[in-house]
Amino acid sequence: MDYATNQPLGLETPKLWIIPARPLVCVLAFIGCARGIASIFFSGNWEERVTDMIFLFLNVLLLFGAARNNECALKWSQRVVFLAVVLAFIQFLIWPVVVASYTASGMADKNNTMADIEDKLYKTQDQKKKMFVRGLMSGFALEIGTAVLIGAEILKYVLVNRLWKYAKSTENIVVGGNQYIVP
Repeated sequence: MDYATNQPLGLETPKLWIIPARPLVCVLAFIGCARGIASIFFSGNWEERVTDMIFLFLNVLLLFGAARNNECALKWSQRVVFLAVVLAFIQFLIWPVVVASYTASGMADKNNTMADIEDKLYKTQDQKKKMFVRGLMSGFALEIGTAVLIGAEILKYVLVNRLWKYAKSTENIVVGGNQYIVP
């Protein structure tokens, strides 16, 4: 029986249910990178591109840290993911209000001319209610989307924290030494 290939006693590789944590973090970071690249290409203005570039950069750093899989790289990845959680929460506070206001005011319609805007200032009550509901629905939809983003970032943080603790506890074990002695 070869004891050198087994994990040290009491130390199992981190998992989320049955999914190993390290490949899951790499996949989530890769999905975040792909989302960031797609958002940069399809966003209409530079304000949106700046936040997408920040999230792309943070996901690239996370992917690098998860690929390196040592204690130092995972500690920095943990800090990067915490920053991404904070930024996603700030986005959750700002974007739904902006999008809902933008939609409810009628500014989201791309084909408005100045005469059309002046005509729309004198809308009927039914049209105002319709615009309000439209803005409300777009705000709620964006809230749900940013809540999912926050959940994904928190999941990444939990997984990276587990990987960091595992790497920290197994990094000092001498290869070929006694597997039952954990320093």
